[in-house]
Amino acid sequence: MHDEACTHYDDMINNMMQGQEFLEQTFGYKPSIGWHIDPFGHSNANPRLFADMGFDAWFFARMDYEDRVKRLANQEMQWVWRPMEQSLGDSVEIFTHTMQTMYEWPDGYWYDERDFGDKSPVVSDPTLSTFNADEKSASLRDFILDKSGHYLGNHLMIPWGGDFMYANAHLTFKSMDNQIEYFNSVYDDITLVRSTPYMYLEALKAQDIAWPLKTDDMFPYADHRDEYWTGYFTSRANSKSQ
Repeated sequence: MHDEACTHYDDMINNMMQGQEFLEQTFGYKPSIGWHIDPFGHSNANPRLFADMGFDAWFFARMDYEDRVKRLANQEMQWVWRPMEQSLGDSVEIFTHTMQTMYEWPDGYWYDERDFGDKSPVVSDPTLSTFNADEKSASLRDFILDKSGHYLGNHLMIPWGGDFMYANAHLTFKSMDNQIEYFNSVYDDITLVRSTPYMYLEALKAQDIAWPLKTDDMFPYADHRDEYWTGYFTSRANSKSQ
């Protein structure tokens, strides 16, 4: 996952070449999805390169806070990005998914060893004093219903994890399975499944949705008002020992 704000396209290409070579040699797998969840701002060059590399889509989380508000309100959190359209036309384009907030799991599910909040895993056995699957399922359902108002189609992707999570992978996957099994047994209007970005993309393709179009870049990037990342490597050089 390379930076997009200050890297040259040579570095982007070399970074992806090394990563793809490792995946193919180690696992015999060639990815078709770009997972770019945390760079600070997104250039037009990156979706151009990803499309040229044969990627069908890419996923990321960070975007300008005002842009996010507008896109959430207009159900434009997913679109077809056609970079450099003036010179390339529609010959290069890539499906783009942006996450509702960031790339972590919803509140109440931070039950890994590095959790800073609710550390309780999902317990679906009602005979146990720690049973909580009902409360967690109700909370998750509210989260899903809210999320559905911001995305087109009837498939939603919910990230499940975060930075340095899955230190206790057994607990995490067991809790996930408990949540899915209990949730699906209680609610019949929403179905939870374990999925991947590729599976999610295939489900969206089957719906034949007319996606919004984007042709410009996503700079400058600000987390909040007056919190811009522009020049984050070059500004305040003395403070950064440059």
